Amino acid sequence: MNALTVFYDERCEMCRRCRDWLSRQPAFVPLAFIPLQSPMLEQRYPGLAAFHPEREILVVDDDGGIYRGGGAWLMCLWATQTYREWAVRLAHPALYPLVRKFCTLVSHNRLAISALLSRRKPEDLADEIEASAEVFCPDDACARD
Repeated sequence: MNALTVFYDERCEMCRRCRDWLSRQPAFVPLAFIPLQSPMLEQRYPGLAAFHPEREILVVDDDGGIYRGGGAWLMCLWATQTYREWAVRLAHPALYPLVRKFCTLVSHNRLAISALLSRRKPEDLADEIEASAEVFCPDDACARD
């Protein structure tokens, strides 16, 4: 594996901050970042929409491997020099279910987190958050494994 491509929501403050943080980390494997709003996204990555990158982080390696949610975060950490050891530890079968649940929780609440990060009033994002609840956590799926 020579590179990872990370897809993120350019409109989301939390997503932008995560991108900025990851881009500053010394890396064993280079990370490229592509906003979901890119007009060339579907042409460059046909079929990507089927993986619902708007719901949770999505990472693609240069061999075509696709990682979502907790697995995608672990791949991002694994690519860095500083956090690779943490990624290996968190990928352990005893911890990985917690990583998945944590990432699902953060994804489900990313707009509310973004409101806090950008110092906007949460009620200013209420419509977006309410609409995203159905997209990010249909039928209370976040509460399940």
